[in-house]
Parts: sequence; C-alpha cells; structure tokens
Amino acid sequence: MTEGRRRPWLLLAALAPLALLGCATGPSKHTVSPTEVIYADQALPEETLLDVGVHIFETAELSAEAAAEQGTHAEIREAEARYIPFHLKQTLQQTGQWGAVRVYPARAEEVDVSVSGKLLQSNGETLTVEVKVVDATGRSWFHKEYAAQATEESYRAIVNGTDRDPFQDFYNQVANDMLAYRRQLSGKERVAVRQVAKLKFARSIAPDAFGGYLAQDDGVIKVSRLPADGDPMAERVDRIHAREYMFIDTVNIYYGNLYDDMREPYRQWRRSYLLELNQKRELERKMWERRALGLLALVGAVVVSSNNGSSSGAGVARDLLLIGGFEAFRSSGQFADDAKVHAEALKELGVSFKSDVAPVVDEVDGRALKLSGSVEAQYAEWRRTLSEMYAAETGLEPVAATPPDASPAPESAQ
Repeated sequence: MTEGRRRPWLLLAALAPLALLGCATGPSKHTVSPTEVIYADQALPEETLLDVGVHIFETAELSAEAAAEQGTHAEIREAEARYIPFHLKQTLQQTGQWGAVRVYPARAEEVDVSVSGKLLQSNGETLTVEVKVVDATGRSWFHKEYAAQATEESYRAIVNGTDRDPFQDFYNQVANDMLAYRRQLSGKERVAVRQVAKLKFARSIAPDAFGGYLAQDDGVIKVSRLPADGDPMAERVDRIHAREYMFIDTVNIYYGNLYDDMREPYRQWRRSYLLELNQKRELERKMWERRALGLLALVGAVVVSSNNGSSSGAGVARDLLLIGGFEAFRSSGQFADDAKVHAEALKELGVSFKSDVAPVVDEVDGRALKLSGSVEAQYAEWRRTLSEMYAAETGLEPVAATPPDASPAPESAQ
C-alpha cells in the first residue's frame, strides 16, 4: 500500500479508540417494550434493603421552535421533571424490592442508591429519558437512554383513579434494570453500600470527626473503619439524620400534592395530544394520496391527448381526467387545511395545560417548610441548619454552607 493510501487508514486507526471511548461514556440506547414489573415474592431482610433517592430530573434545552413543534412549553417540562421522578418513586416502592424511596430536590450523595435523569422528549406519544443510577460507593450501575411509545390503547387501558401511567412500561423497565443490578451485589456488598452512605452523611455534617472513616480505592469508596458501638458522636449524627429524613418526607408530601393535582389533567393533555397528532397525520396522508391521484390524472390527460389526437372520445377522456385531477388537488388542499387546524389545536393544548400546571409548581416550590427560594436552595439551607444543630450539640465548628447555585462535585463513577 502506498503512503498516500495508508494515511486515511492510519487516521482511522488513531481515531478508533476515541470513538470507543465516546461510546463508553455516553448512555446506551434502549427501546422500551411491554414490560411487567418484578415484585418481591417475600419480605427482604431489613439489613440488605437499599434506600433509593430519585432526584428531580434535568430537562433538555428546548427552543421555542422545538417546543411549538412538540406542542409543549418550558413550564410543562418543569412540571414533568417533578412528576416523572415521583411516579418512578411510586413504582419502585410498590415492587417491595427496596427500602425507603424518596424524591430529592437536589443531588444527595449520602443515599444508598441515587437515580438521576434528563428529560429529552415528552408528549402524548413519545417519552425519551436519560437515566443514571449510582450507589453511595460511587459504583455506576447503569447509564441508559430509554425511548418509550404510547398508543391510544395505552390510554384506554387506564381506569380512572389508577396509578398506572400510559408510559408505565418505561417505569417498569427502569425498576427491573435497577433490580437486575442489585441482584448482582452480594449481601455483604449491600451492607457496605448502606455503611458508606451513612458515613458519607456523617462526614458531610462533621468532616473533622468522620473524615477518616472512608477511603477511596480504584474510584470506589470503601469503609476504613466504623464508629464504636454507643459512640456518642455517631448517635448524634443518627438523630440529625432522622431530621434530614423528616425534611425530605415533608418535601415529598408537596411533590405528592403536585403529582395528584397534575395526574388527571396531564393524562388528558397527553391523550388529547396523541389523538390530535394521529388525526393530523391521517389528514396529511390523505392529502398526499389525493395529490398523487391528481398528478396521475393530469399525466393521464396528457397521454390521452397525445396518443389520440383530437378525436371526440379522446377529448372527453382528457377533460374528465383534467377535471378529476384538479378536483383531487382541490380536495387535498382541504385535507391540508384540516391538518393545520389540528396542528393549531396541539399548540392550544400545550398553552392550556401550561396555564393549569404552572401555579401548582410555583406553590410546591415555595411552600416547603416556609423557607425562601427554590426547593433546591431550601435543601441547601436545611443542610446548613443540620450542621449547625450538630455543632450546637458537640461544640464543634459548623460546616460552611455550600451556595445553592454551586456546581455539584463530579460523580466518582459514570
């Protein structure tokens, strides 16, 4: 092979590892199929149950044009970023496979298992979500992009008042994937995850006292030593931790209120969106069919005219084909106008639902424990308060509060 021909191959060989690296760090794609969630067939030992923290989802940046095309709005996405994690929490709880499952307003690394997500697309037909699951040791469980589809049958199958969602297969699949990974962990490893989570919380409240209890080995956090039984400092942290859970449980009550208030109008919005979208597609299909028929008729008129000259029979056939062709094009225009009506209806549905849900989100964000700012800011303020509680009991200096808008530390495993 000449030098000129060899260079592209050498370049490809050099870039191949980078391509593989890019694939390794990105989410794997997963198309959701009909999935039944796996329930626990017996009560699991308390010491091996893992608590789960589902974080409020991020939302993909949405331009005005993309929002209009998808029939949604930023306010709707903001509401969905709370609604979807809460429904996932409910699905996980109902399986009986986990300990306490809570929705967290901000990333909390002191939870046994953390679930974070990014909402990429959502309407009545399609739900695409990027999901990351990592445990307290920094061990990455999985990073997947789930794409789920709903049909009109998905909505008809829902009985009023049920907790089932038209995209329930997505929630079931995430729950089953989490269970599959958890089953790979031995009982000893699960106990270690719980110990690390507990010590990470203690370290966040009193780093001077608990900083030496954990060590990092190959990107995984491990327990170096445990507090002695009856350690008064550890007991104080346990009491503080109980108050932390009380705060999060209170926040979850508000998220639950949002979920309950949203559930029926959200379902109706998504179902109406899908119905309008399907009707719009059907009209567009008929439009193109009529245009194709019209074009064939016009071509046929030209062929008849050229093959049969000016005979009276040919003239009649030509005129009929011309009339039929123009009529087909005229009726296709009517289908196009009707399709536009449905397109406008899709936009109106989004505007209407946005006005319904935005005040509810504002109410939830502003109520938690009467603290000021967003729920995320409230959570940061609460963590500072916990540190001050511990300092007041022990006489130690409280940990400096992290500003609410500070960038979170990178996860130790992706």
